[in-house]
Amino acid sequence: MKIKCSFVSHQHTKDHHHLYIPEKWMDRFPFQRQMTLKCGSSLLDVTCIGTKTDSLQIMLDTSDSLFASFPTMENIWIFIDAGMIHMGPVAALLLNQSTVATIHSHSLKEYFTECQEWFQRKGGFFYLLPLSSFTGNKREGVYYNGNDWETGLLPDPHVLYNRCHSRKIERSPSFQSALGRTLDRGIQVFNSGFLSKDEVYNALKDSPILSPHLPETVKGLHSLEKMLTLHHDVFVKGINGSKGRYIMRIQKRDDGYHVQQNSFSTENPLTFPTYPALYKQLKAWCNRSYLVQETIPFLTVEGQPLDFRFLCHQNRNKDWELVSSVARIASRGQFVANVDQGGRIEKPLAVLQTIFSPRESLAIMKGMKELCIHASTLLADSMEGHFAELGIDIGIDHSGKPWLIEINSKPSKRTYLENDRIRPSVKALYEYSLAIWTNKEE
Repeated sequence: MKIKCSFVSHQHTKDHHHLYIPEKWMDRFPFQRQMTLKCGSSLLDVTCIGTKTDSLQIMLDTSDSLFASFPTMENIWIFIDAGMIHMGPVAALLLNQSTVATIHSHSLKEYFTECQEWFQRKGGFFYLLPLSSFTGNKREGVYYNGNDWETGLLPDPHVLYNRCHSRKIERSPSFQSALGRTLDRGIQVFNSGFLSKDEVYNALKDSPILSPHLPETVKGLHSLEKMLTLHHDVFVKGINGSKGRYIMRIQKRDDGYHVQQNSFSTENPLTFPTYPALYKQLKAWCNRSYLVQETIPFLTVEGQPLDFRFLCHQNRNKDWELVSSVARIASRGQFVANVDQGGRIEKPLAVLQTIFSPRESLAIMKGMKELCIHASTLLADSMEGHFAELGIDIGIDHSGKPWLIEINSKPSKRTYLENDRIRPSVKALYEYSLAIWTNKEE
């Protein structure tokens, strides 16, 4: 049986570790005089002492510097098993930089705040882990003290959500070494790393269910001329691009090759009279690996490109489920619908019903959801590492057929419909963390 309570610790110089527990709990639950307190991977042998109080609080007096440094946890679950008191769930979000100074200006500040609020409300502890602590094997993180974010020594998390935004850092020996230490300590890493576009395509292309929904895709600019001859309209995408960057749309027309792009030149669109002229410019721009993908004529809204972003999560049973969806409509002058490129978001079904009948719209939504669940399951099972959250982009052609555009392992936290509620991805992270902690400790 789990108990929800608050936890407070105090440091003293005496050589004992006393855990003060309400007497009504001592009588009702299997507390013993001598027990082990566990938070994350940290253990402390304690003496349990009953107190006459009506408060729902346990209080630790200890000379242990780590446990004494733990901040007040306003609403944390504990359960007792075989002489051990387990506290959790504890989740940390790994960021390149997360000092108190940088948090207030961070683009994800609202997301951090929602995570902290929801974990505290539901029973858990959430904090931010700087990359320097992660690679340096330090326990220093940033937590919310009730008034502001503060730096302190913190317990190992049960779940570490990897939001490192640099592929180069993730490939570094120091990061990989830290990742190994994390796994050795039994910490569940929530999304091991970035996914590249070619890895995703190769993992899905042989699926009889998914392959009919994948645009023809080849790797390398050497295939561009052939693809343009076949399709006359293609997208060229950086394999490791994100947020709608490093993407070009190239169309072969009677007067030459028309190029739309958003990352290489302020001139947009551009026209090249011959293929050699086009290729020369592309080689000057493209100093990394690229995919060439046929352009599917997707639906538009008021002439602007339209696609759909679905967020999928593993649930407490480790099954994939859909937690949120939005329609994305590109801004004027843009050829991609990403929010980071100025796209706006709307309710998917409402947008579909401006184009299709209500019955057709429901059927299309159902088909997109099924495609997302199947793609998430296959990708997570076939890729190296662990993935429990995926952002999936889907386009719809004029017949209502869905096409898989892209799958991201670190989806934007800006792509949701704002309202007064906690966003679905925050709730899904909590449920995942609770399940990992419960299953691990039990």
